Amino acid sequence: MMFQALPQEIQDLLTVLEYWDEILEGFIMMIWLYVWALVIGFFLGLFLAILRQYGGAIISRIATGYIEIVRGTPLLAQILLLYFLPYSLNIPIERWAFYTNFRISDREMTFILLNPEILVGILALSLNSAAYQAEYLRGAITSVGTEQLVAAQSLGMSRRAGIVHIVLPQALRRVIPAWSNEAAYLPKYTIVVWYIGVPELFGKAHYLVFKEFIPEATFIIIAIIFLVLISTVSKVLDVIHKRTAIPGL
Repeated sequence: MMFQALPQEIQDLLTVLEYWDEILEGFIMMIWLYVWALVIGFFLGLFLAILRQYGGAIISRIATGYIEIVRGTPLLAQILLLYFLPYSLNIPIERWAFYTNFRISDREMTFILLNPEILVGILALSLNSAAYQAEYLRGAITSVGTEQLVAAQSLGMSRRAGIVHIVLPQALRRVIPAWSNEAAYLPKYTIVVWYIGVPELFGKAHYLVFKEFIPEATFIIIAIIFLVLISTVSKVLDVIHKRTAIPGL
């Protein structure tokens, strides 16, 4: 009622923003999924990259097979496979949840830290992201070349020490521009966990659409949130790359 004097488009936007608590809960869930998937995916991707580059004929092929299978299949299919696999194997799934309650202004909010659906979402996003991050990291490792590793071994360093202390520090600096693509894309991938019932930002958007029937305003606000988040992530990574860059390398 208080918005009637405003243009309809502005009224719709303000109506959606009245549900800021729902939007905030979805945003927090998206960030929760994003951070876990990025961190787990990074360490698993680094492990896969090392195995593919230095693992020998058999181990390298196993790592390559995993990377190609994951990159060659849809993320949604991977999530649904992990979600329905226990049911297909007749494994009973108990309902459990870890959550916290907090209040902002006059709104009581509940944030679910972990439940079976969120666990599946984190696992699927992490395993998928690891395959892509592995290729970024492998490219950076390859760019360092083998000469420095050979030189380190000739000075008495073991192969493992040469990889850890000579190759990886340079590769991790070089990978930032390419790796930032995954860091920027991953928040957008989190929307698929809505299909298994995780209340992330896109799921909250659908809830608001069904509640108020103003999809244009709802998804404009969601798009702006994604744009600001991804622009911020990209800018932060650009700053990190500039501050860690070594001239001439």
